Amino acid sequence: YFEEQPFAAASTAQVHKATLADGTLVAVKVQRPDIIAKTKADLAIIQNVARVLQGRSKTVAQIDLIGITRQFAIGVMDELDYRNESYHTRRLADNMKTMPGIHVPAIYLDLSSARVLTEEFVVGVKLTKTQAIEAAGLDRDVLANNFLAAIIKQILVDGFFHADPHPGNLFVDTSTGVI
Repeated sequence: YFEEQPFAAASTAQVHKATLADGTLVAVKVQRPDIIAKTKADLAIIQNVARVLQGRSKTVAQIDLIGITRQFAIGVMDELDYRNESYHTRRLADNMKTMPGIHVPAIYLDLSSARVLTEEFVVGVKLTKTQAIEAAGLDRDVLANNFLAAIIKQILVDGFFHADPHPGNLFVDTSTGVI
């Protein structure tokens, strides 16, 4: 079963709740139609502006704005290939498996591709919903310490970290206290 209406949306994709044949709930991130072509067009404009600016300014030429925009374009296009996100999510999950109170959703490789990412559906409230967290009897200091320990491990030990840890990407299961 695949819910027609997305429960989350962003500029490049939308996310739908789905149920697998065995009853498992999943979140399915689906890339928007024509987003690759639109993104390539936008990046071409940025790179053209960089070429013009670099040709007209010695200062801009010294910082290699063309090279900077080229690297930016490569990174943006890499993000549009969900196989990269899948790999990085699995790598983060492996790095976090020993961290108490931290869980990274599992990826369903056989149900994912360059344009579709299927992962474990997590139930919870946004980390910023302090009233709901307190109402569930969870200790916010414990949550904060677990989160901080995970971030420190990611940055200082693993050298590989979650690049977008905003409230829309961080949930707390109010029944378990797991982030």
